[in-house]
Amino acid sequence: MIFGIDRVQYSKSEDKFYVYEFMEIPNLGVFLSPAGTFISDKFWEKLYEMITELEINKIIQLFRLKKEVVKNYIFYQQGIDKYVRIQVVLENATGVVMSFNDLQQWFRDLNNTDDEVQTSSKGLGTVRASNEDNYVNGLLQSLYSNNSFKDDNGLELTKRLLNGDTTKGFDFDLFQYIPSTNEYIIYEFLKRDFPYIDNIQAHPMRYSWTGKTNDNKQKYISLWKAKEYLNARFFLVSYSDNINEKVSIIEVLALDEDTGFVEENKYVMSQNVFHGWLKDMNTYQKDHNDYLSDFKSENYNQEFFEKYQKLKFDNDKKYGEVFKR
Repeated sequence: MIFGIDRVQYSKSEDKFYVYEFMEIPNLGVFLSPAGTFISDKFWEKLYEMITELEINKIIQLFRLKKEVVKNYIFYQQGIDKYVRIQVVLENATGVVMSFNDLQQWFRDLNNTDDEVQTSSKGLGTVRASNEDNYVNGLLQSLYSNNSFKDDNGLELTKRLLNGDTTKGFDFDLFQYIPSTNEYIIYEFLKRDFPYIDNIQAHPMRYSWTGKTNDNKQKYISLWKAKEYLNARFFLVSYSDNINEKVSIIEVLALDEDTGFVEENKYVMSQNVFHGWLKDMNTYQKDHNDYLSDFKSENYNQEFFEKYQKLKFDNDKKYGEVFKR
C-alpha cells in the first residue's frame, strides 16, 4: 500500500523519530466520557467502524514501523475543541483527550525540542501555498480508483499548531512497505517551476548546498536520515504541470550532510508510464527488489558530483544528457 505520512520529525538530542497522523473522524464523541475524558474501551474497533478501509490500512502500516519510532495519532472532529491523541511508545499505546491549546503546547514543545542543536528550518508551507498537493493527491486518486479521495496531510492543522514556529518536521509525500521484499520506500516529489531547464536536468544540487541563506539542504538531510533509520529506499520524482513532459526518478544512494549528493541512479519515463509503474508498485509481489529494472538507468557517482560542485555550470549541462540522445 502506498500512502502519505503527515509528519515525520527526527530529534537529534534524543536520537529518535516521531511520526504523526492527523485524521478527521465523523463522531469523536464515542471516545469521550461525560466528564470529557478518554474512553479506551474497544477504541480501535469503534474507530475502524467509522473510517475507510484505506485509512484503516494506513494506521496499521504505521504500526508496522520499527518499535523505536514514536507514533502519534491525532483524531478530531470539525467544530469540537477536543482532540484524541493516541501515542504509541515501544508498542505501548496510551490515549488522552486534549483541548486545542493543550495539544498546541505539547506539539510545539516536541517541535522545538532541538532548538539548541537543530539547524534552521523553513516555515511550514512556505513552498506550498495550499494545504493539498494536487499532483500527489491525483496519484492517490488514480491508485485507488477514487476521485473523491483527499488527503490534506494534516497541513492546515499543523500550521495552526505551530503558531508561527519554524517546523523541525517534514512529511513523506508517499511511503510504502513491500512485504515480498521487506523494504520501505520513501517517495519525494519535486515540482519543477523553472522554465529554463526540464525535468531531466532538474536536480536538488542546483539550489541546495549553495551556502546561501535560502538553501534547502535540510529537507534532503532529514529525508536521508529517515531513509537510513528505516533502512528504506529513497526516490526523488521530478515533475511539472506539463503532462507531455517526461518524469525523472532519482534513487539517492549516498548523501553527505556537508557536501550534498554523493551517488544516485537516475531513470526517465513518460508521465503515463510513471503512473503505470506506480500502480504496479502499489501491488508489488515479486521477490526481487530491482523495482526499476525495465527502465534505462544512469549512475552518477562521487566523482561526478565532486566535479558538479567544482565545475557547476559545465556539469549542469552534462547531467541527464544520456536521456536526450
